[in-house]
Amino acid sequence: MYDVIIIGAGASGLMAAAAAASKGARVALLEHKDDIGKKILATGNGRCNFTNTDMSVNKFHGSKALIKNGLSQFNYSDTIRFFKELGIPAYDNAGYIYPNSRQAASVVAAFRMELMRLHVDLKTGINITDIKPADDRTGYCIQTDKGIFKSKGLIIACGLTASPKLGSDGSLFRQIEALGHHIQKPLPALCGFSCDGLNFKKITGVRCDATVASVIDGQMTEQNTGELQLADYGISGIPVFQISSLMSRALNKGQRVEVIIDFLPAFSDDELNGYIRDRSITTTDNRSLNEMLNGLLNNKLLLELIHKSGVSPDKKGRLLTDDDCKSLTRSIKHTAVSVKKPRGAEFAQVCAGGIYTKEIDVRTLESKIHPGLYFCGELLDVDGICGGYNLQWAWTSGYIAGEMQ
Repeated sequence: MYDVIIIGAGASGLMAAAAAASKGARVALLEHKDDIGKKILATGNGRCNFTNTDMSVNKFHGSKALIKNGLSQFNYSDTIRFFKELGIPAYDNAGYIYPNSRQAASVVAAFRMELMRLHVDLKTGINITDIKPADDRTGYCIQTDKGIFKSKGLIIACGLTASPKLGSDGSLFRQIEALGHHIQKPLPALCGFSCDGLNFKKITGVRCDATVASVIDGQMTEQNTGELQLADYGISGIPVFQISSLMSRALNKGQRVEVIIDFLPAFSDDELNGYIRDRSITTTDNRSLNEMLNGLLNNKLLLELIHKSGVSPDKKGRLLTDDDCKSLTRSIKHTAVSVKKPRGAEFAQVCAGGIYTKEIDVRTLESKIHPGLYFCGELLDVDGICGGYNLQWAWTSGYIAGEMQ
């Protein structure tokens, strides 16, 4: 009989195991992949941006009650201190916190050593077939393909469905719902989107600094600037990821979603219009539009935006009218694309959605249905933007659930 069993050895499950075992609890950690921390290794391009010093509530989507209560108990400073104690000093890159080694593998190795030190019973490559509360409601019986495990408490940290090859595949949803809990439909977040409005096949592979703004049912909601990635299906890259959660939620509700793209955020509309006007005046030979504007944008993208502007690509630069200059400026600075759907969960870094918050005590993360049952990590209705926020939520919620044991 264990004091607590934790299902899922991702970020939140590892933190929960360390927190519970450090209090003296006898802990078993069950993971259906062949090793721990698979998704941690993929974070931050393998460098593991594990928290951020700008830890405000507006960096997250989902349940504000969960976010506020969680961060009030375990914030970024607690995370930095925790990892320092594990031998992972922090490297601060303008508020983005990484291990000083710049290696996600260092974080996973530190957890592995800590779990060994705390005598956590780690079981990998194990598949759970059933979860049952004890008849007297004083514990849990976990049936697996490697036998039956019993515990007084249970923490479920299995994630949703983002990056299923790394472990979060929804395989435990049936058992969670059999316990009486309800899961909101997981929606891909921190992902790209299929779009219409440009000939994306012609501009696939282009990367450029841009500002993207989401427009939901005609109302602008969020915007972000960074390196936009254009693909054959539509748009991706960090600025798209940062506005992805609201767009996925809106699409799921059947709302109309557009993205307005400014391909030259370094120029104001007047500056770009003046630049184009000046180039047309100083162009005295028979240069084409894209030759006249060569160097302004990637050539493939420039040709597509000229086409979208309605100005004939065969028109010579020196013959541009004021209306032509305005049309080109509008195309470059205010291109609207219609957002059709997010890419699948296999391409998403996290998912929005999760267990309905009304079924959980937002202070302790304990189930309101079954005493001694806790949830943490992505399984809760909290998702953050890029920058260490989703890992911070994993550490926060895992710590709280572990401390409750």
